[in-house]
Amino acid sequence: MFEENGKSLNDNTENNEAERKEPENTAEIREESADSESIGITEEAVSENVEESREENTDNSEESQPVESSEYSETDKNDAADFAANPTDERAEYTADENAKTEEPGYTPPEYRGKRINMKIKNRKNNKLITAIVIAVMGLYLLLIGVVASGVFGYLKNIKIEVSRNGIVIEKNGESLLPQREEPDIEEHLKIDNTPSGDNQTNQGGKLSVKEIAKKVRASVVGVIGEGSANFSNTSVGSGIIMTEDGYIITNNHVIQGMTKISVITDSGDKYNAYVVGTDSRTDLAVLKVEANGMPAATFGDSDKLEQGDMAVAIGNPAGIQLQNTVTSGIISAINRDIVIEDRNMTLLQTDASINPGNSGGPLVNEYGQVIGINTVKIGISYYEGLGFAIPINTAKPIIDELISRGYVKGRPSIGINGTTITKQDAMFYGLKEGLYIEYVHPHSDAYRKGIQRGDVITKMNGTPLTSTEEIKKIRDQFKAGDTVTLTIFRAGKERDFDIILMDEAELNRIGRPD
Repeated sequence: MFEENGKSLNDNTENNEAERKEPENTAEIREESADSESIGITEEAVSENVEESREENTDNSEESQPVESSEYSETDKNDAADFAANPTDERAEYTADENAKTEEPGYTPPEYRGKRINMKIKNRKNNKLITAIVIAVMGLYLLLIGVVASGVFGYLKNIKIEVSRNGIVIEKNGESLLPQREEPDIEEHLKIDNTPSGDNQTNQGGKLSVKEIAKKVRASVVGVIGEGSANFSNTSVGSGIIMTEDGYIITNNHVIQGMTKISVITDSGDKYNAYVVGTDSRTDLAVLKVEANGMPAATFGDSDKLEQGDMAVAIGNPAGIQLQNTVTSGIISAINRDIVIEDRNMTLLQTDASINPGNSGGPLVNEYGQVIGINTVKIGISYYEGLGFAIPINTAKPIIDELISRGYVKGRPSIGINGTTITKQDAMFYGLKEGLYIEYVHPHSDAYRKGIQRGDVITKMNGTPLTSTEEIKKIRDQFKAGDTVTLTIFRAGKERDFDIILMDEAELNRIGRPD
């Protein structure tokens, strides 16, 4: 109730009880009464207090309440009365008693109520400290967010994003933020020798017989084997031409496409593991490399000097390695024959020399023993015979040089879409228009950026109606990457024109799915 020097008077209950025991005789009561009169308390008041204390203790005992609790309460009342009568003397006496007690050895002052008070004070201090820490952390967090947001905004403020023929271009202050592919210079790797000209029918002009051609060239022809899986359930067999002594080999793309392991077998029976240097699906060309030196390289002639009726000899592996380096002969049946192969428009040499499955990638040789074409396909129809085709070597040379130098062909125009033809019958049945149904749009193409989407139908390109995929590719190939063309799109019963930039096919292949 009352505190002095940090200690409560109630904490000294035991000491107060000892001082306030019931007097045993009247003399002591008179003494106490005399003392009481000196402080303004009569003898009758003291007696009444004693009797009240006895009655209260008796009542508490009958009620089975702790005596300590009753005495504690009555003592508080007595202390209050004493303190009210003479607070100064009582405080001085109490302080002296407490100081004397603390000097006694082994004395431990009561701490119960003090602890409760101290705990509350400490809890309040801890709560304030925790609150301050939380506020400080939140302030630092918000400050950090502000700094980061400000930095990001300032960084993005100077970024420029646009679509070019090379795909999406992201620049900041004129510098590209996307990794740039190093573009090595294209070096000459395939060398074409001069081809004699004239109508000299004898060997004096360097012309060779079929027998001599076979002896000269067959060592430069290899068998190409592609394996698609570990259990050899998917394999491919074709032919190839040794281009250089250090192991560069030319073949067809369709021979190795999708193969995970490639090997080559030479005319002498040596087998080498090969890896792909580069491929080009448009021209159906591929370049392989084996780790070898001193290989018998072929010589290459000028296909532009060919004339209809010139001798042509085909060497390859029809029906597989079992018939390796089979030789067939004929003539050049036609030059610059435009045909469509698997949606590809190709200008090829036509020959009646027998070209069968397995000859693909092998050489077509002129009468001087020079390779002037790469066998690629045979059109086999029951009532037609002798229709074989080869890629002119002059057409293949720049592709092969770029594949070896860069691993890809740059600058090919691409719309950035995949699609299938909608025929007139399909258009009537599905309520669409005749043209090219779009199945996929490359996300890095300008067509995607302009809003062309899956399900659209391209009905025209630069105003020309489209009825097949061959037509759109033929028109596309008249342009180069970076040019703008106009596509007429049919969507939801309406037609709309879109001006798009043709992309670089090599760049689209580099960053995603090609068209």
